[in-house]
Amino acid sequence: MSQESIGRFLWRYFRPYLPTILLTLVATAVYTGSMVLVLALLEPIFGDVLRMSDEQVGETMIGKVAEAGERVGVDNGFDPREWVSAVIPRLQEWMGLSDTDSVFFLPLLFALVIVMRSLAGFANGYFFQVLGLGATNDLRNDLFRRILDQSSRFYARHPSGELASRVGSDISVMQNAVSTRLLDLFQQSTTLVALLVWMLSTHFRLALFCLLLAPAVALPIAVFGKGMRRASRRTQERMADLFNLVGEAVRGHRVVKAFGMEAFEQERFRQATERHLKVRLKAQMLSYASTPVVESVAAVGAAAFFIHAGRQIRLGTLNPAEVLSFIVMAMMLYDPIRKLNKVNLVVQEALASAHRIRQLMVEPQDVVEKPEARALDGFEDAIVFESVSFAYESEAVLSAVDLTVRRGEVVALVGASGAGKSTLVNLLPRFYDPDQGSVRIDGVDLREVRLADLRALIGIVTQDTILFDETVRNNIAYGRGDLSRERLESAARAAFAHDFVERLPEGYDTPIGEGGLKLSGGQRQRLAIARALFKDSPILILDEATSNLDSEAERLVQKALSRLMEGRTALVIAHRLSTVQRADRIVVMEGGRIVEQGTHADLLDAGGRYRQLYDLQFRDESKSEAVTPSGGDARGGAREG
Repeated sequence: MSQESIGRFLWRYFRPYLPTILLTLVATAVYTGSMVLVLALLEPIFGDVLRMSDEQVGETMIGKVAEAGERVGVDNGFDPREWVSAVIPRLQEWMGLSDTDSVFFLPLLFALVIVMRSLAGFANGYFFQVLGLGATNDLRNDLFRRILDQSSRFYARHPSGELASRVGSDISVMQNAVSTRLLDLFQQSTTLVALLVWMLSTHFRLALFCLLLAPAVALPIAVFGKGMRRASRRTQERMADLFNLVGEAVRGHRVVKAFGMEAFEQERFRQATERHLKVRLKAQMLSYASTPVVESVAAVGAAAFFIHAGRQIRLGTLNPAEVLSFIVMAMMLYDPIRKLNKVNLVVQEALASAHRIRQLMVEPQDVVEKPEARALDGFEDAIVFESVSFAYESEAVLSAVDLTVRRGEVVALVGASGAGKSTLVNLLPRFYDPDQGSVRIDGVDLREVRLADLRALIGIVTQDTILFDETVRNNIAYGRGDLSRERLESAARAAFAHDFVERLPEGYDTPIGEGGLKLSGGQRQRLAIARALFKDSPILILDEATSNLDSEAERLVQKALSRLMEGRTALVIAHRLSTVQRADRIVVMEGGRIVEQGTHADLLDAGGRYRQLYDLQFRDESKSEAVTPSGGDARGGAREG
């Protein structure tokens, strides 16, 4: 795994928003400055506008703080009240205002500062939304692209529920933290720093004493933050389990109902939600426990401060007025510290999600297009598998396979389940790359050509028909809305799909549901064939394309496949040997190797492995027909895993 730090990983997505970051910093500075100016304007408003005497002003809280600072001889170079007292007369003079105009000028100035503070708060909040939502949206798009670019090995390692959880839930956690909580992080951090600088400049000894106690407050914040990150990571993992179970139950709802396993699936889901609840409650316990623990530690620190201050007052080294002034400022620190503690917990949740996302993003890609990959304009001669070996984990699935498929040739791959047929054809569109050997088209290694060019040459129809929750039109013309309706209908007619499509409520604009569940198995398969015809690729892969169909549906699909294969090079996988007898060549695989190849008649005459498979399947089908006079659809062999 890449050693890139989580900070550098996230900065890649925040860097394009650097101008927005600068605007948020400016807005934060204006917001903080306006807040300080509001406090500083209170005294001249009391004195010049409301005509309160010094004694009356001194009775107010701001007056008490100012008076305490003056009695201890504070030289506060950062005191905004002194700056305001010096600037306001000059500003009035520059504007040509008299002293009597103060009754208008100062309240309007006060209102202007409040409005400026409000606008800065709005700008700050909005810019953080632009930053947070924009950066995490870019991250979500990048993550989804990365997932799509991975090979089939990757999908075998990561269940679909886990991937959905990371794209959805994990990114949402980060989005919430960045777009909402970072605002508090910036504003409260700025306020805290400003107050600390002020306290150090006016009450250095007391501030230094409090800073010595600060680690006691910081330690539980750090401990709770670390625990929150671990709990959040487990929470997101359990959420991925929930996504997996829901996805499996929805995709396999027919099996669930056929076996009467609704209660079983409900219990599995209940157990998963219990596990999620436990880790979620632990995370919430840490969240809610952090505040009383931090407050308790702060209370002990306050007691220590009062003990220290009381002893120093009795020794004559500290003035009660100075203590009063310091306590008022210390109380102003509480709110930023409390909010920052909450922000820390949310940020830890976001970091846990960011770690999970980064783990997915840095996972190496098995199939990578080389930067100097060459164009592949067409297919003219032959496909060659040369000494190809492949293993999913440690056990070999293919071992030194050599096979040549000439242009226009129909080659059928047969053999028992697990023989390696599907794995072999999956190397052609580079769903995987061979561990050893090479696959070539017209003498060019597939690893040397552009992936888009290679896959444009190949059409695929499988037993597991993949259709999308879209209209018939968009499933046939998948991703190609720029082509004519005539070409679309031509592909549907060739696949014997046009008639049933026209009978649908909205014709070609009828939504077919997730996976095409509103259609029959034969209809779904014919739409998949229409999609392959529409793509018009010179090479075809047919993987058990007629399995699980009744006799009538199979007859129509076989006719559609015959049209599809006309003039094309085809690799056909089939367990029912009756469907491949007319192939130009039949290749028999066993244990990841090619053991025989030839025409149907030649292989029967040879009396080898193909003859054994044929006799076994013919005998099984004969028995099935004897038991089922109506011509039930018997199946020989099992689907290859």
